[in-house]
Amino acid sequence: MIIFDASYLLIFLRDNMPPARDRNDKPVEKFKERVQFLIGSLDASNTIIGVPTPALAEIMVLAGTAGPEYLKQLRRANFVLLPFDTKAAIEAAHLIFAIKKQTSGGQKLETWAKVKFDIQIAAIAKSEAAHIIYSDDKGIETNGGRITVIRICDLPLPPEPTPESESEAVPVGTQQTLNLAPAEEQQPLVATEEENTNEQTAASTAKDDKREADPAHLPTVQGSDSGRAQGEAAKQTTEEAAEKDRGERDST
Repeated sequence: MIIFDASYLLIFLRDNMPPARDRNDKPVEKFKERVQFLIGSLDASNTIIGVPTPALAEIMVLAGTAGPEYLKQLRRANFVLLPFDTKAAIEAAHLIFAIKKQTSGGQKLETWAKVKFDIQIAAIAKSEAAHIIYSDDKGIETNGGRITVIRICDLPLPPEPTPESESEAVPVGTQQTLNLAPAEEQQPLVATEEENTNEQTAASTAKDDKREADPAHLPTVQGSDSGRAQGEAAKQTTEEAAEKDRGERDST
């Protein structure tokens, strides 16, 4: 688990935040993008982000009417609210004792309300065995004890977006026919009406030519009685010729 304090949470939750400052009080380049990239990376690795309730109190003071939306965002799967419980109180006592010992000899502490908030956040982190506090607060960095504190200026810049390669795909809304046969074998998938008519005409002509070349097949006569009479006469003539041919072969 890692810990976010109010400085990171406000940049995540609010727009138009003033730029974060580095340790030399200079503006941090792309500070919001750095925090967003960090949260995206933590989400991708399923890292739990702990939000101490004192840090929640700090952001809710500034939330106004956006408070319910802030809580909704912090109920995402990877965010967990961490209360200041008994264990955290004991850790806070140790931190306060160490601070007072360091400031003995007349040195004044910062406003105790602020120091107590910082101490509570650090104490919650220690009680949860968190190894990192993400904070842009100098007080957290000073009073965090042995926990690593990472400032926004320490975060890496997000990678620059790479331009998309030009796609040779067919534009959306168009269609193409896939024909995998060699070029000399490719045929249209659907014949046109004109091509069908030409094929039927050619087949009919070839059939008629075959009938004319074969004397055993007489032209088909269809229609009126006169047509049928002509057909019968032609049949009789053919039979007489055949009978005459047989007689000549017999006499021979």
